[in-house]
Amino acid sequence: MKKMFFVAIAAIALCSCSGHNHDSAEPHEEHSHIQSFTAYTHSAELFLQHEGLEVGKKACITLFATSLSDFKPLGADNATVLLRAGGKSYTATADAVVDGMYHFEITPEAAADGMLYVTVGEETAHFDVCVTECCEGHGHSHGHEHSHDAHSHSHSHSHDAHSHSEHSHAHSHAPHPGHGAETPGKSGDVSFTKEQSWKIDFATEVATESNFAGAVKVAARAVALPDDFTTVVATTSGKVQFAGNLLAGKQVSAGQPLFYLEGGDVTDNDAAVKFAEAESNYELAKADFERKKHLFIEKIVSEREYQTAEAAYRQAEARFTSMKRNFGAGKVTLRSSMDGFVATLLVANGDYVEPGTPLAVVQRGGGVNLVAELPIRYAAQLQDIATINVETAQGDIYNIADFGGEPVVGSVANNCNMLPVSVACGALPGVVTGSIVTLYISSASQAECRVAVPRTALVEEMGNMFVFVQNNPVSFEKRSVKVGATDGRYVQLLEGVAPGERIVSKGGVILKLSQGAAALDPHAGHVH
Repeated sequence: MKKMFFVAIAAIALCSCSGHNHDSAEPHEEHSHIQSFTAYTHSAELFLQHEGLEVGKKACITLFATSLSDFKPLGADNATVLLRAGGKSYTATADAVVDGMYHFEITPEAAADGMLYVTVGEETAHFDVCVTECCEGHGHSHGHEHSHDAHSHSHSHSHDAHSHSEHSHAHSHAPHPGHGAETPGKSGDVSFTKEQSWKIDFATEVATESNFAGAVKVAARAVALPDDFTTVVATTSGKVQFAGNLLAGKQVSAGQPLFYLEGGDVTDNDAAVKFAEAESNYELAKADFERKKHLFIEKIVSEREYQTAEAAYRQAEARFTSMKRNFGAGKVTLRSSMDGFVATLLVANGDYVEPGTPLAVVQRGGGVNLVAELPIRYAAQLQDIATINVETAQGDIYNIADFGGEPVVGSVANNCNMLPVSVACGALPGVVTGSIVTLYISSASQAECRVAVPRTALVEEMGNMFVFVQNNPVSFEKRSVKVGATDGRYVQLLEGVAPGERIVSKGGVILKLSQGAAALDPHAGHVH
């Protein structure tokens, strides 16, 4: 019901802007062509549509502003358009109907070529436009109808943002930031509105040329760096008691108690007995040292006897102080030496352990080593590594150079005729110790320069590969491509896409699913 309500509002706004009477008895009708324009600044995509600028006729202009950082609506409260044509200026300001969408009304007074300036927040763009003489007497306007979940607005005029065009394909990539161009759609394009793309993980990117030679693909395991974990060991014999609800994976901090060791009924190596012995030895050594110190001052004992007494006292003091810090109520406390988490528990609550028994492994959340093995035939390529990309289990791809990664290639093959390869790098998002990742190892050798697009731009259908080429921000052409080499992040295209064309780099699967219901027919851009 809500959707029908907004469709009705859009239709009413379109009719009011067009100024046509649908009850007209005139036998003929005119198709009012919707014009689409696109401009890219350094950080925003500005896409606008109108049904033409005619003298004396109110023109309704719809603007969609998108941030290029995340392809979500540009968060500006209002926007302004300025039309300069025939020596006159016309200005209109509008608040956002919904985030990123604005509607304007301008009535030109003279036919002329002009310039339309758009300002949204800190983003500005300009478009070449033409104001024509108004054609009277046509009673049925044809615009492209569109619905969106938005609040009502005094200038609500919504488009599905697709225009019918018999023109050849034009690149949507503007040659100069902020200089817009008309970007008509094509018959058969897949329609995908701005409101739809704003709601999903969507992005576009300009296809560029690259000469990488491909990569060796190999699975690798993530292991902890040697200085990122430590083992907690028993310092004395006793029965293990967990300090609280200790579980594998639990976060701990430096100095936090992890285990208690208590002697219980076991008299041999009992912690309480050892603590009493250490305290007694400390008191005896202290008294002997103080006595020898006084006698040494009076030159009754030799310097050697004095130093021996001092050494015995210092040793007894250190042992007693250490035991006193970790001993209380008849128990020895074992603590974590660093911040991190319990990676492995090696004992159960209540186990009896001897001195030196490992109890748990504590690991800090830090970098990892990515360890893999490659056949010896790749030895030459591994000596000339240019880049290494990592693909996580979640499908995200990172360049190890961005995380301080540094590859180390073994110089000796193992018994299986494989060369060990490891990459030490900082913490990778989504990669934990023990997980499996995919490495794409590229050599510095270069191949023929070809068009390259992100791997995420590829869409598979019945064994064939496609990309969606943008004709304008809401109209996309499904294009068959032939795939070449890949470095894990980008794929070279041997045919199908030209440099400078803007392609969908994220969200292509959603476009594929919507293509059956959203393909433009020859009358796209017209509402009857």
